[in-house]
Amino acid sequence: MRAQQCEAQRGLRAIPARGAAKSGPATLRQDEMVIQAADELASPSRGAKSTAAARGAATKGAGEGRWSDPFTVPVFGITAVLLHTGKVLFWSYDPRSFWDPAGATDGVAYIWNPTTRTGYHIPAPENIWCAGQTVLADGRVYLAGGNLKYPEPGVSYYAGTLTNYTFNPYTEGWTKQPDMLSGRWYPTTTKMADNRVLITSGLDETGSGAINSIVEIFQPGAGMDSVGTVTQVGSHMTTGLYPHQFLLSGGSVLEAGPDSTSSYLFNPGDNQWSRVPSLLNDHHIYPNAIIHTDATTSPIKQVVMIAGGHSQTVPQTDNEWLDGTAPETGWKPFPRWNEGRINANTVVLADGSLLTVGGNRTGSYDGPLFHTEMYSARATVTTGTWQVMAPHTIQAAYHSTAILLPDATVLLSQDDLGSSTVEAAQHKMQIYSPPYLFKGKRPAIKKAPATATLGQTFDVATDRKVTDAVLIAPGATTHGNDMHQRAIHLPVQPRTGGLAVTLPDSAALVPRGYYMLFVLDSSGIPSVARFIRVS
Repeated sequence: MRAQQCEAQRGLRAIPARGAAKSGPATLRQDEMVIQAADELASPSRGAKSTAAARGAATKGAGEGRWSDPFTVPVFGITAVLLHTGKVLFWSYDPRSFWDPAGATDGVAYIWNPTTRTGYHIPAPENIWCAGQTVLADGRVYLAGGNLKYPEPGVSYYAGTLTNYTFNPYTEGWTKQPDMLSGRWYPTTTKMADNRVLITSGLDETGSGAINSIVEIFQPGAGMDSVGTVTQVGSHMTTGLYPHQFLLSGGSVLEAGPDSTSSYLFNPGDNQWSRVPSLLNDHHIYPNAIIHTDATTSPIKQVVMIAGGHSQTVPQTDNEWLDGTAPETGWKPFPRWNEGRINANTVVLADGSLLTVGGNRTGSYDGPLFHTEMYSARATVTTGTWQVMAPHTIQAAYHSTAILLPDATVLLSQDDLGSSTVEAAQHKMQIYSPPYLFKGKRPAIKKAPATATLGQTFDVATDRKVTDAVLIAPGATTHGNDMHQRAIHLPVQPRTGGLAVTLPDSAALVPRGYYMLFVLDSSGIPSVARFIRVS
């Protein structure tokens, strides 16, 4: 019955969500309330029994950060997307029919509010588990592919669906987009400078284990519930699933891994692929990768870093980086983690440093790791060190996710070891407060524009002196691959009561869309973010 319902949904353009009417369309005022409430949530002394206890917790957190107690969110957070409404969208397979051939197209989705730590289920359009996802310029979530068939007699591997959808964060409903030419399970989607989305890789629909070599581009429609187009633009064979891809400063898209030979540039002008120097190592089994741009320097500095995975089954510590402004110069060693990991998550923090959480040593769940590592400098500084931080208590190996929240904390979702309905109902998450939240009182953004255009200089009013401004794109992550996260340090000039902030004038550096705007004081303490739309 559930499978029939999902098949019926495929014919609908806009699929309304349960709870959408109650929550209503988000407004800028509602977004501000969410962010202001999140500031209280992030306070280092939140929940302290006494002033002395708060001081003791702050002292400990100042060195290694602090994890919240685990709490329950009744859905496997296999994919996590931060919406510009301040909420988080999760989706996964339906545990009631996992591995049941008759329920292969059954999925679940969930909306969660970080401020109240409450949420509600919404209908999933089908089993969009293991899709590729990114966020469009108007805030819609775009996803390609998902699960068509579970392995069964005659189907040796999982099979990918041809379908793709957009999600409206205001109505919390789905719109079916035109089918792709071939199925995709574990594909990668990359938003380009013109808001089109490059779609690559993924297992096809045959169940034979063949990787889809067709390269397609999604062109969004103009409205929040509009239907766009999907066009084939060539072919390219990746060496694995969920390849890491990044829009570089020149407008091309970098493919990085998993094989060392998988180092290519895609030119959206002529849809051609060209080789760049090979990576230094293989990075199989879901490594992490980030892109970070420092626009405060002239010329700008842009670093793409890939970390972890394994080479010949040995967990990888040989991390590496590429200059995004000169990819032809090749990959160079990046400081190593203290321990090699697969299935981990690396998040760009509000101050531009990096946090690596979870993962394991082998297989999908074996040898889980609980200690956290933080990079000691901005990611654009390639001579820092990784420092061991406070451990989390939930296991976060295969199918775990981690994203930065607007209050500058990090949300970690447990892995799905054990996939029953009971285990899904008791799924655990934790929130990490980095050391910068224990240094002192946080600065606050009193006023900032809701929108800004490329190249514009705008004023940000603050409650006290601040020195830095950072844009961080909302996370859209699964399997250790955040397909939307990027950080940009912005040029600033001091003003009485705040800063004048200048956006780069290139959509390749700052793709259009919603960002979290953080300001930081001279001690590196970040504000709670304001969402700003770059147009």
